[in-house]
Amino acid sequence: MEQDELFSGSQFRFGPRFLKDHAGQIITVPEVAIVELVANAYDAGASTIDVTWPEALGQELVVEDNGTGMTPEELYHRWTTISYSRVMQQGQYVQYPPDVSAPRRRLAFGQNGKGRYSPFCFSDHYEIESWKEGTSVRAHVSKTDDGAEPFRCEIVGTTNREGHGSRVSAKLVTGLLPVSAVRDAVGSKFLVDPYVAITVNGVPLRLLSFDRLATSYVEVPPFGTLTIHQIDAPTHDRTTNLRGITWWVNSRMVGEPSWEGLENRGSLLDGRTALAKKCSFVIEADFLHDDVRADWSGMHDSARTQVAGKAAHEFVHEALDHLMRDTRKERKKLALAQSRETLTRLPQLSRRLVGEFVEQVQRECPTLSPGDLARTAKVFAKMEITRSGYDLLEKLAACSPSDLDTWNELMEEWTAGNAAIVLSELKRRLELIARLQTQVDSDDSDELHDLQPLFGRGLWIFGPEFEAVDFTSNRRMSTVVGTFLGESQVALSSRRPDFVALPDASSVSCYAADTYDDAGEVLGVRKVLIVELKRAGLVLGVKELRQAQDYALEIRKASLVSDSTEILAYVLGSGTDAGAKDDLVSGAIRVRPVTYERILRRAHARTFNLQRLLSQAAPQRIDLDVEEVLGLTDADVEMTDACIVNSGVA
Repeated sequence: MEQDELFSGSQFRFGPRFLKDHAGQIITVPEVAIVELVANAYDAGASTIDVTWPEALGQELVVEDNGTGMTPEELYHRWTTISYSRVMQQGQYVQYPPDVSAPRRRLAFGQNGKGRYSPFCFSDHYEIESWKEGTSVRAHVSKTDDGAEPFRCEIVGTTNREGHGSRVSAKLVTGLLPVSAVRDAVGSKFLVDPYVAITVNGVPLRLLSFDRLATSYVEVPPFGTLTIHQIDAPTHDRTTNLRGITWWVNSRMVGEPSWEGLENRGSLLDGRTALAKKCSFVIEADFLHDDVRADWSGMHDSARTQVAGKAAHEFVHEALDHLMRDTRKERKKLALAQSRETLTRLPQLSRRLVGEFVEQVQRECPTLSPGDLARTAKVFAKMEITRSGYDLLEKLAACSPSDLDTWNELMEEWTAGNAAIVLSELKRRLELIARLQTQVDSDDSDELHDLQPLFGRGLWIFGPEFEAVDFTSNRRMSTVVGTFLGESQVALSSRRPDFVALPDASSVSCYAADTYDDAGEVLGVRKVLIVELKRAGLVLGVKELRQAQDYALEIRKASLVSDSTEILAYVLGSGTDAGAKDDLVSGAIRVRPVTYERILRRAHARTFNLQRLLSQAAPQRIDLDVEEVLGLTDADVEMTDACIVNSGVA
């Protein structure tokens, strides 16, 4: 051949690895290949897909569906176009057969036509038959060795045939799997869609009989019960379609599966991570049937859907955390190994804090790389040395001998954990008192509105009974008070709708606690606390006390409480005149005048119930992962460092 002839034209050739490089796992991993075959049928709008899986090599593999099918022209064009774009040619949504009522609009799996290569995972050639619009077309598809084309598609005949569908068949030469593995691979992907009925060797795949299924029940009072199925995917799972949370109502899918709604999980479950491909959740919620949109594309926003969604997301959060536990543990050890020398210089408490910090970082930043996690742990460990070690030594060195004896006595009777609880609670309450003192002494009436939220967090000042967790703000009662005062005299605070703010810089807030019968059912309101704060400088008189009494009477008149419910009203001002020194009592209603100075003195005198907090304090813990890392030998550390390098940490 002449040189000019040899180099003329632009003839390209395909190397023997082209298909393997182009298609990847589709023609190398049997689980992926069989899922791709079923996905092709799913994208054709099929409602039934039948898989015949051989028990031995040399037997026939068949996947047949009742989807839209293809004309001879469509089959030839789609099978012979390299990097065929399904989105450009057919759109991103599934096209259903003309005689089928589409259950909903659903996204197609296929994007670039690579699913046609999947039979090559089992054999070098396969047959495809597809029928549509009264014509059936058969084609033979095979790999080639000459390099001019990676594979060849030959139309071998057409016949008349009614209906629609496709059939792919091949003699299995390689890639034999147990039938259970085929059921797992296909079921974990497609069982979330109840519209599609799939059989493997004649046996239907059903959600409740699926081996990779864990079912739980979550109560959503007062509406009903969620049945949540968690499906774990096989090791190999190429696509994320039909992954996420799938809602079922009356055995029908609502909308599309997604991870939408999981707060602080977007980066973790964005469809590209291993966890997003590992599992999916099917949530049966038949009690939401009245909340489904007419086209089944989603649900209307209602009290039922909000409560059900919150309960489902909390369950999924816990399940995902459980799945990630082992992974986080290993990543944590790898990160701590990089700071082993620093950790050995830390006290036990600081080691635990470093370990907890690494765990918290992984929860808040799940996609943080192993290298960045190790560097973050190293920085925190060094900061902990400065905070817990050298600063403490410096302070001890500055102490007198008597001060050192005092510290020794304290540490003999107190653990660091218990001391931290006491000091933290003291600090919180003393800071609240300080803020109250600043606001009370201010002549600026606008700042007085800030007092009410502070007293809302400091009900303990009025007495031990008001520390109970069931004593909470009652907006209905505040609304009654506001209505009684009249719209022309009252304005609701834009910052805190829990209380009524008056034009004269005074305000009213209502708190209530429930009462219960022997069975634990709510009988009504046990006690009501009204806190009325008058402006700075106002001296309380009988008029102010009777005004608070009127608020209590209005609450009782509105039938929010019973006649026997105790109502205690505190009226706070800068002073009291001679006629307002004592409580004003009327039946179960008591109005008590108190000066700001007196209430602040009471706050300083309170013991805060700290003994209860101490009795609940957990004993000081150690971080077992940190201690395990510190117990490694030098050889172990070298091996760990090698693992870190291989995992991309270094």
